Amino acid sequence: MPTLPRIFFTAFAALSILQPSGRAADTASPLTLYYTGPATKWTEALPIGNGRLGAMVFGGANREHLQLNEGTLWAGGPYDPNNTNALAALPDVRQLIFDGKYDDAFTVVSQKMMAVPVREMPYETLGDLYLDFPTNVPVQDYRRDLNLDTAVASVSYTANGVHFKREIFASAVDQVIVVRLTADKPGQISFTAGMATPQKAEVGVEPNGRVPFLGMTNGASLVMNGTNGEAHGIKGALKFQARITVLPIHGTVTTGADKISVAARIQ
Repeated sequence: MPTLPRIFFTAFAALSILQPSGRAADTASPLTLYYTGPATKWTEALPIGNGRLGAMVFGGANREHLQLNEGTLWAGGPYDPNNTNALAALPDVRQLIFDGKYDDAFTVVSQKMMAVPVREMPYETLGDLYLDFPTNVPVQDYRRDLNLDTAVASVSYTANGVHFKREIFASAVDQVIVVRLTADKPGQISFTAGMATPQKAEVGVEPNGRVPFLGMTNGASLVMNGTNGEAHGIKGALKFQARITVLPIHGTVTTGADKISVAARIQ
């Protein structure tokens, strides 16, 4: 049987520190879901996606959490579900039905004629992206929303007199998930990006991260290489790679073994 193809997940976080200019008026669409606190569980997070890539946005002020999905990441690998006992069991099942022993026929069918395994391979999560911000100060005017007209999820709040905003969306044209971080005063945004996954995977860092359609090369990339999980006795055979590219517009990038940190720089 042929091996399954590799899959690739691409996303980037663009850090933009704005000069002081005040905040624009709230022009939210009436088709907007909004909340006054971060999500505490998966069913409270806000979904974004483009049909292939998806994320659930939790919106924590001190830690942003994006649970990531890719449409072809399922458990297992190529397998033949045919039950080799089915043909031999067919006459017995027919006789049991003719004799009116329907429960016995059902038992034989279940044991000897159904596919092996009976259940299909389950869908699996790609993993999680975490953005940790080095502050624990109280926040005010917190808002988490999803505009159903633009398909943009946003998180905004004020801390220490600075207004912070995150905008997150999935592009179908460029096949990326975009995270944009802004503040209304310069030199205010610093964070560390890291990834985690329940799959068998390793996370590394590549310098000089690049997003082709932006032409920017001054960042760095988290790269996760992994293999999907086993299910119903079928071993995982799907290799995948996920890339998170961090592109600071005003900031200094430092890398660790499996983390990328951005420190704000005032121009």
